[in-house]
Amino acid sequence: MTEAQPSSLVRTLASALWFPMFFIVGFMVCYLLPFHAPAPHDMPVAVVGEQAAQQLGAAFEQKMPGGVDVAAVPDVQGARDAITQRDAVAAYDPARGELFYAKANGSALLMVLQQLFTPVASATGHHLVLTDLAPSAPGDVMGTGLFYCLLALNIPPYITVMMLLRAALSTRQKLLALVGVGAFGSVVCYFAALSMEVIHAEPVLILIGFLLTQAVAWTTFGLVPFVKQFIPGVAMGVFVLLSMPSSSGAIPKELVPPFFQSLHRFLPLGQAVDSMRGILYFNGAGALPAVLGLCAWCAFGVALVVFNQVRARRKQASDPEVVTTAGTYEHEDDSGVVVDPAIEAPVPRYHHTLAGTVRDGSGEPVAGAIVTVTDAGGVQLAHLVTGGDGGYEVHDLPRQYVTVVASAPGMRPGVDRVGVRAGRIGCDFVLEREARVGVR
Repeated sequence: MTEAQPSSLVRTLASALWFPMFFIVGFMVCYLLPFHAPAPHDMPVAVVGEQAAQQLGAAFEQKMPGGVDVAAVPDVQGARDAITQRDAVAAYDPARGELFYAKANGSALLMVLQQLFTPVASATGHHLVLTDLAPSAPGDVMGTGLFYCLLALNIPPYITVMMLLRAALSTRQKLLALVGVGAFGSVVCYFAALSMEVIHAEPVLILIGFLLTQAVAWTTFGLVPFVKQFIPGVAMGVFVLLSMPSSSGAIPKELVPPFFQSLHRFLPLGQAVDSMRGILYFNGAGALPAVLGLCAWCAFGVALVVFNQVRARRKQASDPEVVTTAGTYEHEDDSGVVVDPAIEAPVPRYHHTLAGTVRDGSGEPVAGAIVTVTDAGGVQLAHLVTGGDGGYEVHDLPRQYVTVVASAPGMRPGVDRVGVRAGRIGCDFVLEREARVGVR
């Protein structure tokens, strides 16, 4: 046995360990970085009165540049409307020292608002009064219960794709499985959350949850042919590492760095959080754009799958070997439907391949036969043993004439001279058994 070359060992380790390393770095960057010290970033706040808004805006800008975005509203009703229409996360009335907020946006946000406005109210001789305009459901004490329900719908779809890639199913069957898992999860999560009073009774949430599962599942499934063995990292990076801190579920988006804030409206988990909160607590405000975003993700995933299927069928029509050769990137199942790629990288398409079988005179395969390939100068190019089916296969031969010798114990060797060319060249052997000579 020869020892592995250092470069080969490094490549093997890199191939095996890239995903856990990616996972470790991703968690540090996407979780520790945005969550270790939540602070306001462009947090929209409404203040009653133009002059009061300018003064508070200047004070906040001096204390925390870029932290609070203050807008003026004419009266208390305008302050309330800013909250219920989701134009602001808080509204302050300096005349009474009253702060309007929505607990449905999360308790973490309320804590930060209290820290900001308690000294403001005290400076004008008021005790800060808190008015909750959108209380969370009775069972969602911290305002994060909805988010954890959505995690149960956001993570399983891409895991399901990983599991199905290896399954001996047709593409149609796999896609039906993704739909079935999504439907099952949406119904189960809805009724579980309802039983624990984490949400109010809004059956439309089942549909939104289902859209989330399909957005993640179909997009992940459709990306497999493009990213190949990197699909676990890509799927986790987009739908978990980037989606969770930007979703405004566990930590409100106003308290995470601007980079994650910018992703909120584009990633499906954030869209699901926005749409469900809008329906549950804000009379539908902001729900429609978020639902349309989920539909766009679903359409994107479907388009990827359809494109890949069309491309695979065209490849099969032009060169059947692309989809029928065992071990290649795509293959066919018994129903004739193209099955999706495996997680690992596809085997390269060789252009100078010599393959064949070794059989005996009765047509039975000869397992363990020795096949040797030499060039015109007698230099050995390949030396291999046939498998249980008598088959052999040699790749990347030089484009020239080669000599192929097949031998097996108790049989006469077979010799052939073959011209190697682009593509796959067949070279089969039939070995006759050696005649036994009698001894006198």
